Amino acid sequence: MTPNSDSLKAEAFLSGAFGRIQRITFLLALMTVIFGFLLFGWRSGLGSVIGSIVGFLNLLWLHHGAAMIIERVLAAANKPPAKSRLVLSFIGRYVFVMAMAYVILKSFPSMLWGFTVALFLPILAAMCEGVYEAFVNIRVDETPKGTSVQ
Repeated sequence: MTPNSDSLKAEAFLSGAFGRIQRITFLLALMTVIFGFLLFGWRSGLGSVIGSIVGFLNLLWLHHGAAMIIERVLAAANKPPAKSRLVLSFIGRYVFVMAMAYVILKSFPSMLWGFTVALFLPILAAMCEGVYEAFVNIRVDETPKGTSVQ
């Protein structure tokens, strides 16, 4: 059974999702930082910078942890990643985010709102990616047979 060109195109499109999420996260972070600095002052802007960095690192660690789970599931003959690495990867993300939130809350409470808003930007970026993929899928479904969407 050989995959047809439509399934290869779909796979290529979907494999670019993580890169698109990263770019959307970066753009949202840039807008949030500028918005925070201009409207709420430097403390909120700095909180947005820190929250954006922590949120982006959390996104990268989540992606790495998910890749390790996939490797573990698919590795039959090869040596899969250790279970302790998986647990440490997922728990470490939460500990890191909680530690940063605690430091911000206790040391710089005026930065908390900017930090909190920016921390959730990767989630908003993933939602934007989902809407984008749905829109592209609808466009492809509406395209008459024999033509391609550019």
